[in-house]
Formats: sequence, C-alpha cells, structure tokens
Amino acid sequence: MSIASIFYSDFIYFSLKNSRLFQLRMKYKDSKGSLDTPKKILKVNHAGEFGAINIYRSQIFVSRIFMRDLVPLLESFLADEKRHLQIFWAEIQSRNGVKCKSFWLCGLGGYFMGFVSALLGKKGIMACTWAVESVVVNHLNTQLAYLESKSDRAAYNTVAAILEDEKNHRDIGSEHGGANNIWYGPLRFAISLFTESVIRFGMR
Repeated sequence: MSIASIFYSDFIYFSLKNSRLFQLRMKYKDSKGSLDTPKKILKVNHAGEFGAINIYRSQIFVSRIFMRDLVPLLESFLADEKRHLQIFWAEIQSRNGVKCKSFWLCGLGGYFMGFVSALLGKKGIMACTWAVESVVVNHLNTQLAYLESKSDRAAYNTVAAILEDEKNHRDIGSEHGGANNIWYGPLRFAISLFTESVIRFGMR
C-alpha cells in the first residue's frame, strides 16, 4: 500500500469516527423559547423530507440519462419521502404551525447533494442514501425517546410512522455498497455533516 493510500485510509477512519460521535452528541430537551420542542421536531423533520425529495429528484434526473436501471428504486424512495412530507405537514397544521426556517436550505442542499452524488455513479448515490439516512435514523430514535418522555402521543406516532421506511433506505444503501467503499468516504462524511448541521440549525 502506498503512503498516499495509508494517509487516505487514516483520513476516512478519522472522518467517519468523528461524524458518528458528532451525531451522538445531539440531545433533545425542552425548549426555552416560545416554540415547544415537539413542534420544532415536526418542523425540522418536515424540512428534512423536502430535502430528501430533492435528493431523489436530482438523482432520478441524472439516472435517467446514465443509470436507467436505478430509476425504479429511486422513484420508490421518492414516493416514500413525498408521503412522509404529507404526514408531517398534516400534524404541523393541526398545531397551527408553519414551515421550518431551514425548509428551503434543505431543498437546495438536497438537490445539490443528489446531483453531485449521482454524477459519481451508483456507488455515489448509495453512499449519499446511506449517509443521509444514517443521520436521520439516529435522530428519529432520539426524538422518539424524547416525545415518549413528554407523553406527546400524536407527535410520537407521526415520527414513528416514517422510521421503518428510513431504515429500509439506509439498509438498501449499505447493501449496494454505499457504506463501506473507502473511496466514497469524503462524500459520506460531507453529506453526514451537512445533514447533521441542518438538523441542529433547525432545532435552535
């Protein structure tokens, strides 16, 4: 193995290790502002679904040109995310809420991440899927624990309604080489970091 490969491997290990630690530090607690935490969670998740929709839209656009065999799978992911968007919006409206301040940032960021990852081929798409959904599943589980402690059954059920779909997307990304290919480590790290950062920004 060359010296460059050794340094690259060390960088990937450090990046992934620290991105996972970064995810684990997020704690959901009672809001000190006028907007309570369950409402924030619903709004952030709604914005995240909009981001995911745009990831898959841009990936489908590129795949229709270069990887037509992937289009049916990506369209199934897109259908899931559109349904999730409506689930969260219905609960937000029942609480007289509005869209999250990070809504359009998620949309633009999602389209960019989807487009770049698709240009890197099938493994790039799967690396993007795995990275995003790994962060999302981590947060959903933490959110559910918080909402259960607050006895907010409506918010809990809304979040729980999408968990299995997101786990499935993550696992498919892993099964198709998105989790372990060393050359896609920087992409996974960048996408994980952006996803985590946007969630934290929305929860402020």
